[in-house]
Amino acid sequence: MKRKKRQIISLLIIFSLLVGVYLEMTVFSLSRVSLRFETVVSEKVPPSFHNASIGVISDVNGNISNLNKVVDHLKIYQPDIVVFSGNLFDETTTASDEVAIRDLLTSIPDKLGKYAVLGSGDIPSSNDTKTSNPSNFGFRILDNSVTPIHNQTNESIQLVGLNTNASITYPTVVDGSFVITVAHNPDVYDSLRDQTMDVMITGKSMNGKIRLPLIGALFPSSKYNEKRKQYDETIMIQSSGVGTSKPEFRLFTNPDVVIIRLQNPQ
Repeated sequence: MKRKKRQIISLLIIFSLLVGVYLEMTVFSLSRVSLRFETVVSEKVPPSFHNASIGVISDVNGNISNLNKVVDHLKIYQPDIVVFSGNLFDETTTASDEVAIRDLLTSIPDKLGKYAVLGSGDIPSSNDTKTSNPSNFGFRILDNSVTPIHNQTNESIQLVGLNTNASITYPTVVDGSFVITVAHNPDVYDSLRDQTMDVMITGKSMNGKIRLPLIGALFPSSKYNEKRKQYDETIMIQSSGVGTSKPEFRLFTNPDVVIIRLQNPQ
């Protein structure tokens, strides 16, 4: 009798654990938006940009509830620059959803500008009625181009934005400058190894969606899927995304908004 009771208790514990993992993957992780901080220290960071901050968001995928949480974080922190690394909508986004997303994005504060690159979901198909992109919401689209950003001095950092939906032409940057490259697809790094990039900001991978301790991403959609890792001379920082691509599940990869702080060691 005692043995049977132990077996029942064991089965109930296993069942409860499985239900808990399922709910974590399909409900709780999807809506738990984290505020993540990264610091980049480089002698190439101009003194006027010491402690300047960059807010990074990506892969909204039409998730208004999570975007609202992200915007709340950004309004509190108020980064100097805001960067969006692609994929604003998904196939379920309605016209009213677009209006809500527009209002949220336009409300994001910034001091030195809001910039975006387009993801694969931002390119409308022939039967797609969604024509909006981040440029309609106060963001400047970077399309294989470089933009110098100044912070009330002649010093600047170089912000490069790449269109990973088409052939990439890496623009010419100022020698010796601090270069931040933004691309939706992290895997384009393989074709950019010879380019000057101090920091590369990407999205798309959602850090693998399911990550296990000591193992990493179980079903990675991208070769590069770490939150932060240095490759050669480039620090790659990936947003885990605001929304979640289909099928919608996550484990140990919460949606997030990233705040990158630049520092000069001197």
